[in-house]
Amino acid sequence: MDTTADLLFLNEEVALRINPFSEGEYLVIQTHPQEKSLKVSKRSFDYESAKKYCELENLGHDYATFELRIFHDGNLWTVDASGNRRRISQQQDWKVAPQYLEAIHDNDNHGEIIVCFCSYPYFHGVTAQISGSGEVVEFWHSVTCLVDDHGREIHSCPNCHISLVDELDDDSDDFYQQITQPAVCIGCANYHGQEYAEELLICAIHPYGWDGVSCPDFTESDNNKLDKTVK
Repeated sequence: MDTTADLLFLNEEVALRINPFSEGEYLVIQTHPQEKSLKVSKRSFDYESAKKYCELENLGHDYATFELRIFHDGNLWTVDASGNRRRISQQQDWKVAPQYLEAIHDNDNHGEIIVCFCSYPYFHGVTAQISGSGEVVEFWHSVTCLVDDHGREIHSCPNCHISLVDELDDDSDDFYQQITQPAVCIGCANYHGQEYAEELLICAIHPYGWDGVSCPDFTESDNNKLDKTVK
């Protein structure tokens, strides 16, 4: 027999927070500003309904951006104009390990969870080591903080591969180039990276980019060859 608690799952607001995502479900998510956990505004199996809701959310918010994703094989994917899967999304349902959430509220702990431009959360904190002279030396470092991968020291984002050092100083030209260029395309002569009608053209061979970690049509750019020669 259903209890009052069971019936809560029929409430849409509760379902958004608790019910697991289903295969083929469309999700309207907030992509800006980034938060430590995925913020879902609407869930639906109807593409047109989800698309219309996403458009209305973007019209109704001046300081937030919403995009449409589809849930497939445990991950979020971007969709094309027909609602079909296109490529895996950089925004995912990241699960931060509880100890890192607790650490940011600890006044004795000098650290914080930072959300990368791509949505990936990581922990940036202070650690201490004993130097050769016996002195305690403190320095800042970044580690992963997800439930299934935490405590691993990182220097670049595991999700989009940009340098975390550059991101902390995000006025640099290198940072802005990295956040718009897929990692698999860095150094490729075929990369185009220009927008047409609000659609990013990655290159003429793969307009929407390459989903794998190694593109078969990668061609090293002349600038990259020159850098290697100089070094």
